[in-house]
Parts: sequence; structure tokens; C-alpha cells
Amino acid sequence: MNSFDEFVSLWKEEAKDIKIKKETSHMLFLVVYPDKLKWDFGIEKQTQTTTFMTSGGITGTGFGHDIRFCYRSEVHNFLLECNHTHAMIVSVGMVFDMTSSGGDERVTPITDFYDFVESGKYIKAHIIARPGQQAYFHHQHMNLNLTIWKDIGAPDMSKKYDVVKRSNNNYHDDYTPFWIILKDMPRTPSSHRPTWRVTWPRIQNFTHSERMRKSFSYYKDFHNEAWKDLDNVDREEFYFSRFMTRIKKQFYIENTESLRKIPKGNINLLFSTPAGYRAAVLVDRLEFDGEVVLYDYCQENLDIKKMIVGMNMSLEEINLYSKTVNHFMIYPDFLSSQRLKNVGSFEDGRELEKKMYDNYDIEYWLMDLISPDYDRLLKKIRGKNVFFDATNIFSYHMSHAYYTLDELVSSYKKLQEVLSLSNKFYFRGSKPTKQKIQS
Repeated sequence: MNSFDEFVSLWKEEAKDIKIKKETSHMLFLVVYPDKLKWDFGIEKQTQTTTFMTSGGITGTGFGHDIRFCYRSEVHNFLLECNHTHAMIVSVGMVFDMTSSGGDERVTPITDFYDFVESGKYIKAHIIARPGQQAYFHHQHMNLNLTIWKDIGAPDMSKKYDVVKRSNNNYHDDYTPFWIILKDMPRTPSSHRPTWRVTWPRIQNFTHSERMRKSFSYYKDFHNEAWKDLDNVDREEFYFSRFMTRIKKQFYIENTESLRKIPKGNINLLFSTPAGYRAAVLVDRLEFDGEVVLYDYCQENLDIKKMIVGMNMSLEEINLYSKTVNHFMIYPDFLSSQRLKNVGSFEDGRELEKKMYDNYDIEYWLMDLISPDYDRLLKKIRGKNVFFDATNIFSYHMSHAYYTLDELVSSYKKLQEVLSLSNKFYFRGSKPTKQKIQS
């Protein structure tokens, strides 16, 4: 991929069938690209990451936000012409910690924006206000109430303005006040606006806790190489420390993802991930008579699953086993209504898995679905009726971290082509742009 325009074109093409969610349709999520920023691999990955994180869901794993793109020089006119009430404006290079916990509820920069929308406040921004100088806002991130902004005359947020009043305290150094009031540039009265404001509503800076949930790259040179080798990246460097909170190999004891509608017709080959009891439930609910292939890009996940299945472990036994392996294991939330809807209790899933183990051949494949051995896959599926469960692999945060958008799109399309060479196939999963697919 050679430019920001190419990235935007590909994202829009792949996401064209996504419907904007009604509850957030009044919110604009604007990804901004600095006009003179040189495009390279590191910048491409930053563009992809910022887009992925803001395009849907409070942790970036969903879809349905009204996400748009423009260059920095176009932001003002873009905002003037849009019909949204609020905008979350982020420059390429902004990353979020999407794992923060707020007790019983997840707290992320997306929920921070939702809270801002509900607050009725005018703006949250990174204020730069050096003593004795005009103030301005850093372009990295801004939450803006567009209704108020247009009501006061839509001042250009990229300009500098005189300071009327500011807080005595700063977040760091002497130029990051907690809040500020600015003097607006005078405007000529008109028939529909007989007067003009001489001050703006109070502008809030992002709080310390909000700042800790995100970071901006500032386009440092070493990031280009760092993005090429995430396994060895410096996790103590603040930018990558925010982004890498989710980048770890882990085994999911349960999978709460919806099974959706079960297709009719005989299936004699099932491909499924090893997480939870998804494969066992599918075997039970499909018209199934054949082989099961459990696949994963991580050998440790396969080893763990093989041990759990072979011994038909109880949750207590899994807990004890987890202490003997050097691998991160995610435990179930027993209040998960989605899990209960899909599987039932933990013991229900365990019983189905024992039934699967006793009655069907199970193979364990080390396979990165983004770059699999297509010859091996094709040999396995020929002449078979296949149910291929890809879950969220193509839209998974780690997939987007390690692969470019065009690599993910090409791989997704290639897999569909290969599966079409089976006798018949059903595919369940998600596209790289995160919309769920069932065919």
C-alpha cells in the first residue's frame, strides 16, 4: 500500500455494507492524516490501528461507528459540512489502551467520548498554553460538541487564540492547564446572528486518567522498525505500552461469541478454534458425521486444548493445570448471559466435549489462518461438506497488529476461494473490517 488515500479506499470498499448503529449515528469518528506526513510501513500500521480502534465498539472490536477520513487541512470544512452533533477527532498515530477496567464496566477512550457526549460540555482537547503566548490545541485528539461549536460561529480549531482565563494547575510543565477560556476572533454580525461572542465556553483538558488510557506516536523514526517486529518491541516505551496491553498469546477457557443460525444439511468436516466448547456445541447441533479439526496459530493453545479434551477436565482441574503452564489463560465470566445462551453451564459444555471426543476423530492443526498452508487445507476439504468457523480471526486485534489491512483482505478472499473447492461449505466469521459473515 502506497498512500493514505489507498488505505482509505480499501477500508471504505470493504466496509461499504456496514450499517451505522442508530445509537451512535449522531457521533462522528474522524481519522485525520497530516498533509505533509511521509507514508511508510510504520505510518501505515499507525493508520490501520487508529482506524481499527475507533471504528466500532468500546474496545475497538465492534463496528458501526460513523468513521470518516480526511487530511488535517480539510478538518475545518469537513466539520462545517457534517450533520453530526459530536465529533471524536483523532490523528493517525493515536493508540488507546482498550483493556482498562472501571470496576464492573470497561472504561476506554471510546467510553470517555460517550461520556463527553452525554455531559453537554463544549470541548475536550490537549491544550497548549504557554505563559504569555496565544493558546492552541494539539491535533492528536479532540472531542468536540459540534452543536455548540456551530452555534458560536464555528471557530477554526487549528488556529491560536488569546487567553482570557486559565486554571492555576497544569497536568505537566507550565503549559497544560486543566481548563482554559479563550478570547474569540470577532465576526461580522449577520441577520441570523446579530451579535458575536468575545469569549468561548470553558475548554477542558483531558484528565490524567484519560491521558493514561492513550498515547500518541509523534511519528518517531524508530516506530517504523518497531512495527515490523512487535514480538521484540519495548513494552516499557509508553506508546507501545498502551497499544500492547492486548497483544499477548492467550487461551480462552470459554468462548461467548454467538453461534448464530445453524445451517441444515449434512456436515462431515468441521474446522473450529480451540477456545471454549464451541466445537463441541457445533458438533452437537449440526447434522454432523465426520472429522473435527481444531486449529490455532499458537502451539501452546493446541497443547492446552488437547490436554483438557483428553482428560475431560473440570474447571477446578483446569485451574490447577493452568498453574503448570507458562501461558496466559482467560477464565470464564459465570454471569455471561451469552455463554449460557450458546452453551449452557460449564458442565453442559464439558459433557458435549466428552461426547465429541468419544465419537469423532479430532485433529489439532498448527495453522495461522491469515497465512495457512493452502495445499494442506485444500487436500483436507476436497469432496467434503465443510463447516468452517473462523470466529473473529480476520478482525482480531492481534491480526490487525501483525498484518496490514491489504494482507488481511487478500487472505480472507483467498480462504473463500479455497473453501469453494470443497463439495459444499458454510463459513462463519468476520471480515477484516469487523462485520460478521455467515454463508
